[in-house]
Amino acid sequence: MEPISADVIEKTLQRMDEMTASDVKALMDLMGKEQPYVLAYLLSVGGDSLNPDERELLIYLGTVIWQIMRQSSGLFSPDGSIRQISAETLDKFEEKNWKMLEYLQDEPEADFEDTVEKIFKNYPQPEVLRYVIESLMAESEEAEDYFIRDENIGIMAIYLKTIIDCFNE
Repeated sequence: MEPISADVIEKTLQRMDEMTASDVKALMDLMGKEQPYVLAYLLSVGGDSLNPDERELLIYLGTVIWQIMRQSSGLFSPDGSIRQISAETLDKFEEKNWKMLEYLQDEPEADFEDTVEKIFKNYPQPEVLRYVIESLMAESEEAEDYFIRDENIGIMAIYLKTIIDCFNE
């Protein structure tokens, strides 16, 4: 899959911002049909460790990722059908991402920034990952109506990166 541009992300966000409540319900119904395992993952991952506001943000950002990938035609098989992400694929990429996080935790503080920069530089979807990280950080810092805990930002980033990785496969 080709890297997705910031322009595609912006257009997707603009379209989603203009949605009515009934549009959002229809979109969630469509996601349940096209990507049932991804939706189930977003609804259940992290269990009770996420508060309702964090869960809502995780579902929203996961839905945005799905729409970004869908708009870029990355989810369509050669025959034109939608490529559905399996539970096994989600598990495989989540395991890889937890191993990456464990590696980063062992990284000396002086090397941490360089390592993270390398991850972004070599990542197949840097703009999508950048959008996710910036959104999580902004919501944590600017949230007035809801509560996103700093200690859950990294975990949420791993869950969302897992979804990007699955769609990009």
